[in-house]
Amino acid sequence: MAQSYVATAKQNPGRQAWLVEFRHPLRLDAADKPGKKTRKGLGTSEGDRAQLLVGQLNQLLATEALWSLGARGEAEKLFDPAVVEIFYSEIEPRTSDARPLRDKLLPFPKREDGYAKVAMLGVPGAGKTTLVRQLIGAHPKREAFPSTSMNRTTTFPTELVLHPGPYQAVVTFMSEHETRFEVEECVSAAIVDAVDGDIALVARTFLEKSDMRFRLKYMLGDLEVDALEDDPYADSPEDDTPPDGEEALSVGADERQRNAATVRGYIDRLLAIAAKCRANVEADLGPLAEMIPADRAAALDLIEEQADTGEDFLELVSAILDELRSKFDGVTAAGKFDKTTTGWPRAWLSTAKLNGRTDFLAGLRFFSGISDRSWGRLLTPLVNGMRVQGPFKADWATVEPRLVLIDTEGLGHKANSTADLPEQTATLLHEVDVILLVDSAKNGLTNYAAGKALESVANSGLTRKLAMVFTHMDMASASGLKGQRLHDQVFSGLRNVVDNQLAKSMTPESARFLLDRLQQQTYYVGRIDRAEAKGAEPELNRLLDHLMAEQPPVIKPVSVPEYNHAFLLMAVQEAAQDFRRQWQGILGIATNSDHKPRSWQTIKALSRRYAENWGENFELRPTANLRTTLEAAVSRFLESPIAWSGDPTPEQKRDAIERLKTAVTRQLPDLARKRLREQPQPAWQEAWAPRGAGSTVTRRIRIEGIYQRQVPIPDARGDKLVLEFMNEMEAAVQHALAEFEAEVKAEQS
Repeated sequence: MAQSYVATAKQNPGRQAWLVEFRHPLRLDAADKPGKKTRKGLGTSEGDRAQLLVGQLNQLLATEALWSLGARGEAEKLFDPAVVEIFYSEIEPRTSDARPLRDKLLPFPKREDGYAKVAMLGVPGAGKTTLVRQLIGAHPKREAFPSTSMNRTTTFPTELVLHPGPYQAVVTFMSEHETRFEVEECVSAAIVDAVDGDIALVARTFLEKSDMRFRLKYMLGDLEVDALEDDPYADSPEDDTPPDGEEALSVGADERQRNAATVRGYIDRLLAIAAKCRANVEADLGPLAEMIPADRAAALDLIEEQADTGEDFLELVSAILDELRSKFDGVTAAGKFDKTTTGWPRAWLSTAKLNGRTDFLAGLRFFSGISDRSWGRLLTPLVNGMRVQGPFKADWATVEPRLVLIDTEGLGHKANSTADLPEQTATLLHEVDVILLVDSAKNGLTNYAAGKALESVANSGLTRKLAMVFTHMDMASASGLKGQRLHDQVFSGLRNVVDNQLAKSMTPESARFLLDRLQQQTYYVGRIDRAEAKGAEPELNRLLDHLMAEQPPVIKPVSVPEYNHAFLLMAVQEAAQDFRRQWQGILGIATNSDHKPRSWQTIKALSRRYAENWGENFELRPTANLRTTLEAAVSRFLESPIAWSGDPTPEQKRDAIERLKTAVTRQLPDLARKRLREQPQPAWQEAWAPRGAGSTVTRRIRIEGIYQRQVPIPDARGDKLVLEFMNEMEAAVQHALAEFEAEVKAEQS
């Protein structure tokens, strides 16, 4: 007999908004069977409207012919848009890139209009966002925009358009579905920690995920309600003065107390769920305290599984989502929300006149702020992108800036995350006019992630776009060196990274070209965290002139390099070996001194993200790892042609190789995504499925099996999987070569 599915309207205690609860026929539950229990907001507080929508959803659930994405168009003719969204959003392809929506609501100015687009890269704390403040002329105390801190701040792209006219902003948000996923991960992780009853640890895990991106404490408030402490390191009392317009965001003592009570209620529910599930597991397996580590890990996995599939878990996640939804109502800044049919905000739009800058920037802090004075009102963790446009200009600027500055997430945002650039950032680098890498002179490019960014730029053929800024030169000058001698000392750290870290994946010619470029386009600034960047102003103007200038013209192609594709086979073989060795270390299948085994929770979380097709916003990114190793392989291959047509100059040869690397590496994100995400998604679901005793080992072996099939290591044996892999790589190279050869012929005709 076919399974029947029924939707029911519900309300969370103390809430007026209506929800719908149902088992989704196209989502698998913990037992790997159709019918995962789901709760979603109906976007209404009216009972009659809620019952109408639930009735229509029941009609849809009873019509199996509509249970596919292809049937969505037919469903749209029959049902309310909210019902269609509730059902089909659960099975639509996941995307965390809201840039198309920002492009629609507030388009970028065009390059033809004189605007240069700049991608800002840098490790956390390098001073990247502080430099952005200087370039847009934002006062570090009164305006404090964008937000900065000693730790990780930028967790979404902030796009700033220096453009005459009114101030405008578009802020885009995670979907309700993605938000629920993040909340579920917070709750699951907290339940595992709650098994031992450590309230402080549970609160920390629940309120601030280890990846430091999705911080519930920003939206819910903290468990502690102690008065805010003064900063003992402040230079003067005004240093701790809130920026202009902060009053609307400041949380008073009474509200802080209410927030703490709400958080404590959630923690109590987490502890209760953990205690209940622990008792159930211990009744079958014995006391956790007496288990060996492997058995305890398996028992915790079972506890987490029991919790995640229980009604208490579903109700807690639903209650937290309701609370987060209510936070949008607390936004008092002038603007309007663009919402889905179920009422979840997709974007927030705001416009202000030239004399409204103070209130305009203050309003943006609802979506970008991090101050603990505002915990409980901030929406920052729900934001996936912000675009701000206006007549921004620094007082020191000698030219009228026309720039699009894209401040990206800090490289290696999580301390032990992969250092490879995420897919969105790698794609962005191909689109911009300038790639600006920012690092602190006091660190001297010692962060591994900064070196990996340089490597990716060079291997992608984008060196001509690259410029570098060293900040904190005032701290570096403590060595006693000054002027050019100080610059040379700081630059020597960059040279050391290229000669050692990057030499493993780059040819000497490519490394030399990179250093020559940076020798010409590196800038040195200090004390830019101050309103008046005295001493740095001449260098800042040199930098601004470079950002505004037309990039060097592309040299006309006059010669085509020739390659032996047997060497491509060898390059891909090395890349596949590098990727596989890296992941065998991460999975604990083989010893790798550079890549240590990751915890069972982390590997499990990865398998879930790939099984459910979530984005790369995680500390482990196999797709980015594969793309990076293939970039290096293609770069080494293209750097070594066996012959050239005609008689090109060294500069013409270099330009041809760089253009070919760019043309090939543009294709690699799609290739890596197809190989590790799209083709093996059923296999990822199988890797995510195991639970309990032995599941950790089974999951690791299944993931390694995915890599073995999708990233096979070419060898002398005939193998269909290897052949398919090599055909894809050869096609990417041949396509680029054919296009380049056509350009050469067009120039010669």
